[in-house]
Amino acid sequence: MFRVLSALAGAFFLMSAATPHADAQREGLTEVERAEIGEVVRDYILENPEVIEEALIELQRRARQRELDSYVMAIAAQGDAIYTDPRDPSIGPDDAPIVIVEFMDYKCGYCRVAARWINSAMETHGDQIRFILKEYPILGEESREASRAALAALRQGEDEYFAFHTAMIQSSGPLPSGRIDNFAAVAGLDVDQMRADMEDPAIDAHLEDIYRLGRTLGADGTPFFIVDGMPVPGANTQALEAALQQAIARVEG
Repeated sequence: MFRVLSALAGAFFLMSAATPHADAQREGLTEVERAEIGEVVRDYILENPEVIEEALIELQRRARQRELDSYVMAIAAQGDAIYTDPRDPSIGPDDAPIVIVEFMDYKCGYCRVAARWINSAMETHGDQIRFILKEYPILGEESREASRAALAALRQGEDEYFAFHTAMIQSSGPLPSGRIDNFAAVAGLDVDQMRADMEDPAIDAHLEDIYRLGRTLGADGTPFFIVDGMPVPGANTQALEAALQQAIARVEG
């Protein structure tokens, strides 16, 4: 009910604020004149109820635009932390004209969906894309342990890291310690070394830095993508592909 009343209020506002001086004009009206105008507006809406839908659509569009503007401003302000942190794993040419960044969590089912799009994009446009992964474990202790293991695995090589990453991101269900170790062994990692490296405080510090960055950007869920500077929250593969194609069009001129 509150949302409906808010929408109606928004509709009245949009209709009554038709000129830049609407507020000043309303201040000069008598109570009778305001009541008469209210009746006119009410009658108009009753005769043309579609204006409510139009007003709602416009209010939603403005809200989405404000959200997008907020994301873009935050991304621009945090460019170094997003794109140039040497601790983050990446794949693709360092000088690639298009950069895709993903904040991800190994227990996130939507991240598994997005991984298929990532693989397809890299296979098709790999020479044009640099893909940066941000380990962003926000779904509990198993998520954090998996990300700590992944960053420890990175110390044994990027190929080993990505083999380990792929195995975990494609899995489903719980990620207890034993299962994480099994994935690591299959990926060719020295599991004992990985476990030892996981205790390095530098890994926790890296995860904390990513967490603060994600919160600053407004990444309140996973996956959260940045495609050529544009935010794409969630595993919306159509939006991701549209953003990628726009980036490719920019590059190809």
